[in-house]
Amino acid sequence: MGKIITNVKVYDLEESIVASGYAMINHYDESVAKTQAEVLRLEQLEGDLDGDKHYKRAMILTKAPLNSGHVSWAKGVVVNMDITFTNKAWIELQRYHFIDIITGMSTMHRIAKFDLNHVFNEYVDPHIIIHLKAIQKEYINNPTPENYLKLLYSTPSGVLMTGRVTTNYLQLMNIYSQRHNHRLPEWREFCQGLIDELPLFKELLIANGILKEEK
Repeated sequence: MGKIITNVKVYDLEESIVASGYAMINHYDESVAKTQAEVLRLEQLEGDLDGDKHYKRAMILTKAPLNSGHVSWAKGVVVNMDITFTNKAWIELQRYHFIDIITGMSTMHRIAKFDLNHVFNEYVDPHIIIHLKAIQKEYINNPTPENYLKLLYSTPSGVLMTGRVTTNYLQLMNIYSQRHNHRLPEWREFCQGLIDELPLFKELLIANGILKEEK
């Protein structure tokens, strides 16, 4: 199994950090807001954020509980990414309200075309795969509606599917807090992938107390 998180795009990180201070301004100036975001972006590239007042404020706000409203600025940081999960994990992911599936692979349309030697994780019993190959072959040779349904419903939950999702930092912080020690190894790998792929995500987890700072 390869990387779970790939093809990541992050939008409005710096703009949302600057916007975290809007509650305390007397006058809005678009050019000032854009300049502040650009300065923050350059400081991040240079690894010199500690002196930035907007970064400091966002980190202070992030110390609050995720459901308090003080961390709502993180909803503005939009993340689009491809995720490769088993069907089991995809079902669990759909419990979250603020992560939307853009599109994804489909057993409904392509199960007869899948290479069954390479579409399952390592925990699927090889005997099940052998049996499913026989069902797939039967459908290919005799594509009746009944044989199609037998193939579709016999596919185990360990089938790997890739989809693209859109979400935000606040939702991902909540997912991390609930799933980083999950019994399913793919959830643990997903949570580590968030730290590896998303700028400042680790720092936000530490600020919130979800993740302990390494000494």
